[in-house]
Amino acid sequence: MERIKTSIIFGTVGLLMGATAIAGTAVPTTGHGYGATTSSVATPLADGSTLIKRTTHEVWIQGPSEANFPAEVIADCNSAMLLSAEGAPLAFSGVCSGTDIDGDTFVAANHSMTPDFSDCQWSMYGGTGKYAGVTGGGVCIPGGPTTADGSNSKFSWQGEWILP
Repeated sequence: MERIKTSIIFGTVGLLMGATAIAGTAVPTTGHGYGATTSSVATPLADGSTLIKRTTHEVWIQGPSEANFPAEVIADCNSAMLLSAEGAPLAFSGVCSGTDIDGDTFVAANHSMTPDFSDCQWSMYGGTGKYAGVTGGGVCIPGGPTTADGSNSKFSWQGEWILP
């Protein structure tokens, strides 16, 4: 009986020490997603540029990682894009709330300040449940439209989660 108690204590301590060892660890993450525009409003500005505000509903599919987060996430996003008078993208910024199958939610943001989106970056700001305290970031790669009218799009990302 004493051996069983000792085994349980050592096992529990081992698990706690293992969890502590991964705290602050950077875990690589990759994935791709698909988004559908649910609303879009274009506002012409006095200098000839146009501000486009839109909302999207997205499906994100994460690659397997050491963090073991669920692969599929549903996200609702709000974004704004500024177009030049000639229609070229000048700036883009968005904020998304992603929710996984367990109902845990996190907040992520992305932004780009170049017309070809080559400087696109994303950041993760933590959330609820398994995402509490998780941060991270990396690059986002636009994949272009998946419908002729441009209201549906695809994208991918890579970076790292920083576990709390």
